[in-house]
Amino acid sequence: MKNINIYTCHHKPSAFLSSDLITPIHVGKANSFNEIGCAGDETGENISFKNPFYCELTAQYWVWKNAAPSDYVGFMHYRRHLNFSADQGKPEDNWGVVNYPEITSEYEKIFGLDSESIASCIGDYDIILPKKWSVKAAGSSNNYQHYKISNYLHIKDYQAAIDVLLKRHPEYYQAVKEFNAASDGYYTNMYVMTQALFTEYSAWLFGIFDDLENEISFDNYNAQEKRVIGHISERLFNIFVIYKSSVTPLKVKEVQRTFISQETFNGVIEPFYKTHSVPLVICFDDNYAMSGGALINSIVKNSSSDKNYDIVILENGVSQRNKGRLKELVKEHSNINVRFFDVNAFSELKGVYTRAHFSAATYARLFIPQLFKNFPRVLFIDADTVVESDVAEILDLDIGNNLVAAVKDIVMEGFVKFNAIAQSDSGVQTAAQYLKTSLLMEDPDKYFQAGIILFNVEVMNQENTFSKLMESMKEKNYWFLDQDIMNKVFYNRVHYLPLCWNVYHGNGNTDDFFPNLKFSTYMSFLDARRNPKMIHYAGENKPWNTSNVDFFDNFLKNIHNTPWEKDVYERLLSHGTKSTDPAMPLPSVLLQTKIKRKLMPHFNKFAPIGSRRRSSVSKFYYKIRRIVLG
Repeated sequence: MKNINIYTCHHKPSAFLSSDLITPIHVGKANSFNEIGCAGDETGENISFKNPFYCELTAQYWVWKNAAPSDYVGFMHYRRHLNFSADQGKPEDNWGVVNYPEITSEYEKIFGLDSESIASCIGDYDIILPKKWSVKAAGSSNNYQHYKISNYLHIKDYQAAIDVLLKRHPEYYQAVKEFNAASDGYYTNMYVMTQALFTEYSAWLFGIFDDLENEISFDNYNAQEKRVIGHISERLFNIFVIYKSSVTPLKVKEVQRTFISQETFNGVIEPFYKTHSVPLVICFDDNYAMSGGALINSIVKNSSSDKNYDIVILENGVSQRNKGRLKELVKEHSNINVRFFDVNAFSELKGVYTRAHFSAATYARLFIPQLFKNFPRVLFIDADTVVESDVAEILDLDIGNNLVAAVKDIVMEGFVKFNAIAQSDSGVQTAAQYLKTSLLMEDPDKYFQAGIILFNVEVMNQENTFSKLMESMKEKNYWFLDQDIMNKVFYNRVHYLPLCWNVYHGNGNTDDFFPNLKFSTYMSFLDARRNPKMIHYAGENKPWNTSNVDFFDNFLKNIHNTPWEKDVYERLLSHGTKSTDPAMPLPSVLLQTKIKRKLMPHFNKFAPIGSRRRSSVSKFYYKIRRIVLG
């Protein structure tokens, strides 16, 4: 088999093809803090930062300058591929593409995207091209007019490119004339060609663009209009093929193009360090970037020099500014690395059940076994925490065949004791009833808290635990969302960590709720607070909004000397007024929360926590609420 290298261009998390002949490239990686599951175009000699203007050409440039030579070189896109199968008669839409729902093994089989079919299709041809598409389908009479009337394109830019081309290569005049007058062409910058032809084409193309950059300018262009170089390259590619065919006849084969309508993700995150790795996962959005910064700072302060800390942030809309700040926290530490992954890559999160302050991103923890499948273990830590000990200690624990290690949820113990009412698809139930019937936990006392979890990924892979998590997520709506799902799936497979690894800051009711737990639990709670290894600021009262919470100083010392220190002081001094930092708005307080805060002291007197009266009133309230709200 000939040596064939075909590259697919990806700018965000997406599905990868499985053939060994196809290599995904993260285009524009120099402009992104995020990982998408494949190598980027920012190494070696590159123009990665030009991706917003050059589009997929930054990948072509990288391959031209850095990749090992092969017999054939080709390019496709993350949603557009060539049909390498023998069947080239599949129905096409108005844009000349064959549509298919998503990338699956069946898709690869139908369109010949396996190594054997690709090699067979290429044979001894000089170049494989997508079938020509007629611009008449878009209402244009020829290629030149099509550029002139297309949205986001300006004919002056294309004309400037033609002028540069003819100045450098006057022998191309007839080829330019032929393409511009023609009503069809090879569009989408997809092809497979011999290495010699690819090298010649790349030198020719980027030579033209080097000169073109001196001839054009953006006249208040928007983001779409700035993709000008990528659009022009589609036309220049045709001109190159026409000219080369007129000089030395090329052995050309045309094939269909495909288009994937549904975006999915099937990639994985690879370990950053090869040895002594401590893989850590944190999940937050931009509102919790400040808290995430304090957590990472605390991890750094308690880290060991003989360990390598691989921190992956599952982010949901974290700004470039805050990503840069988070990277800055570890830049002086060669054994600590921070990288990001966009949780919106998980298509399964669309339409999931949420309530209160929970967002769809809270389910991201369920995807850890799949996303980090090449790690033996991964430690997840909630963003609203700080650590007071080296977290590597947990990675070294022997947890046997258990799926996770976590801390028992003593708040849930209280909910069970006080007959708290669960909110779920299962109707109005007490906490104990809910845990037994909805989560199938015979012993409710085994419920764990998800603020810190050691995932035994290696065992999960062996048992296909990820599919069980997905099945449970789609089955029904849960009270505490993903935390309940994990308790259901991991039941009786939990190694319980000491309470000191997940110490509640109390949320302002340290002397109210916790003393009413079992005496032994309360004593363990007090003992853990004497020397906490991790402090969890769970609940509404956060130390970046108020100093009137336990362990406030632990947060403050970890926000000290970070880029958010000034923001924290401003928020605390404002006493609840709006923050001056638009990246860190104060959370709005719902009307029902304000009402609840006013009424609860009176209700507590009328129906004390743990009383039968409170249980009866709560059940009645939630039955009415369910009728009204559904």
